[in-house]
Amino acid sequence: MRGLLFIAFVWVLQVSAQSKYDYYMTTGISLDNKGKSQLAVLYFDSAINLNQNSEQPWFSRGIAKVHVKDFSEAVVDFNKAIYIQPNLEDAYLYRHIAYRQTENFQFAFGDINTYLKLKPNDTIGRNYRFDLSLLLEEWDQAYEDLKWLSRLGEATYANRYIKFSAAMEQSKAYDALARYVEQLMNENPTNKNFRVTLIYTQIQIGKWEQALKNANIMLLDDSENLELLKIKADALFYLKRIAESEKIFLTILERNPMDANLMADYGHCLLQLNKWESADEWLTKAIRDKNGAPAYAYLGRGIARYNLGKVGIACADWERSLYLGEKNAKIYLNNFCKESVTVDGANSNK
Repeated sequence: MRGLLFIAFVWVLQVSAQSKYDYYMTTGISLDNKGKSQLAVLYFDSAINLNQNSEQPWFSRGIAKVHVKDFSEAVVDFNKAIYIQPNLEDAYLYRHIAYRQTENFQFAFGDINTYLKLKPNDTIGRNYRFDLSLLLEEWDQAYEDLKWLSRLGEATYANRYIKFSAAMEQSKAYDALARYVEQLMNENPTNKNFRVTLIYTQIQIGKWEQALKNANIMLLDDSENLELLKIKADALFYLKRIAESEKIFLTILERNPMDANLMADYGHCLLQLNKWESADEWLTKAIRDKNGAPAYAYLGRGIARYNLGKVGIACADWERSLYLGEKNAKIYLNNFCKESVTVDGANSNK
């Protein structure tokens, strides 16, 4: 009889403990969903105290800690949950988020890869890995995910493609970008965005004849496209067909007179044609209007001014150009300027 009573007592305790555990878990999840994540952590603490061998309270507390931005501690909880249940898919997804927030990007990349091995058709995971691949310059993986995500629709795909190509351009991975874009064009030869990117990339890697040929093909159907005209002008410039390039740049400037970058490019065209006064004028406009490559503009303006006999202010321009990072300016300073020139910021834009 005593044995039966003891067994019954133990069973009641177990039921009571399970009830408390369920209550703590249910309440914690509800609080976290309502945005009361700090309070939810306390309930998950109680659940863990009752059952440390279940992955769920560790996992749930990790999510709550992510929500309160306690990312390092969240990683610890996800580690425990994964140790208990190695195939807990979402634990890898959330730990990847925590790792990213603590800038442990390689660990995050490993986790998102594991997650997608377990759930290869998960769109959220693919998006996360696509963005992280761009950050880590894992171009092959980014390209694979870009292709997979293309099924989500044309507009969504176009935005990702822009992000993909922009990241590679920023990292100057032009050879790889050209390879990927050629593959995309083979699959979709009518896509104008692919062809424009390819032409721009060909300019960057020195395939100027190919860039000019592709630009001319596209201009047959879109002769007023300023972006294509700019690419054609660049190709002609690099092919030393400067007079043709100058005409196109002038045409574009007539339609877009406030573009400081175009002013700078046009000014460098004029330099190649030895039109020193006009080059000085346009490069000065570009500098005043804050073109995107001021160091190069100062370098060019210095060349124009030197050839106009204005040695002092030419040297000042080269000094400013060198200060802004244009290494070639040092050659001009060494060859044509006897003394170091100090540039006054107020005078440098004159």
